[in-house]
Amino acid sequence: MRRAVALRGSRRAVAAAALLTLIAVGCQGSEVRARGSARVLRLGIFPNLTHAPGYVALGAGIFDRVMGPTRVEVTVFNSGSDAGIALLSGSIDATYIGPGPTAALWVRSGKVAVVSGAAVGGASFVVRTGAGVRSPGDLHGKRIAVTGECNTQDVALRTWLHEQGLRTREEGGDIAVAIVDNPDLPGLFRSGGVDGAWEPEPYPSLLVNQGLATPFLDEAELWPDGRWVTTQLLVSTTYLEAHPDVVRRLVRANVEAIRLMNRDPDAAKRVALSQLALAGAPPLDRAVVDEAWSKLTFTWDPAAATQVAMARNAYQAGCLDEEPTDFEDLYRLEDLNGILRDMGEPEVEGP
Repeated sequence: MRRAVALRGSRRAVAAAALLTLIAVGCQGSEVRARGSARVLRLGIFPNLTHAPGYVALGAGIFDRVMGPTRVEVTVFNSGSDAGIALLSGSIDATYIGPGPTAALWVRSGKVAVVSGAAVGGASFVVRTGAGVRSPGDLHGKRIAVTGECNTQDVALRTWLHEQGLRTREEGGDIAVAIVDNPDLPGLFRSGGVDGAWEPEPYPSLLVNQGLATPFLDEAELWPDGRWVTTQLLVSTTYLEAHPDVVRRLVRANVEAIRLMNRDPDAAKRVALSQLALAGAPPLDRAVVDEAWSKLTFTWDPAAATQVAMARNAYQAGCLDEEPTDFEDLYRLEDLNGILRDMGEPEVEGP
């Protein structure tokens, strides 16, 4: 049975060891798998509303129409660490993913590329109703949930804690950070297993809607203009170089999904809701989806400057062994900008 909660450090050691082994060994089998096939594109996605462009492309038939003759095979992950290991091992070819794991994959391997944005915004820190947390000082001795060690929200949490003069247990402080799969959050809030969570949508809105949590901090307050990348489309450069036409069609499908979402949000919400349920997300009322959707901006612009800032935060938080550099090489936006020109849309820029 899968363990729903793990204190930080347990999964981190396993994930880091697995990732470093993949890189250090340079396994020929992994390299062959990473080349993949033009017949099938293996795509990672998480049960989060921040990954809605992928769900809309899937549920609205955009992948079927745009990607043909390539078939899209979807694998659901609960953390960026797991998706990253799958990407580098050649188990998947591309994934929707946050800036935290992207930074780790780039620094440790250099074998990934951002080919499009997907979503900005849409992450919050909520605290359990009745936990008695009204100010940063009330967090002493509490347990806070994130979905993965050194993932995007974990980096945001630790960066913010440090700014408040607070530390986690492994840093010599008294705040415990628990690794929790998102769908398990409602049960843990009901049981008092955690006292708060820094999570992507729809989970903050779901917990508040159910009366299990109260808003504590919207991450938008921490970024200029309230905009920061939450989700982007990342591909293996091995797959990209082997099958550039397939990746180009994947980028087009992502853009078409986002255009549909902005043109007809009600239809897009219905599609995303049904696909999220199939992916294992908890049942979501339309009111929850509406609230969560209002905190997100779906865009193909990767907001590259915020990826760079998040990577620096990850390094300062101890999640990266070396300071990240050369981020201009992380971005392969030629296909995206070519598609945008054809559609009469403004081009986007890298860092």
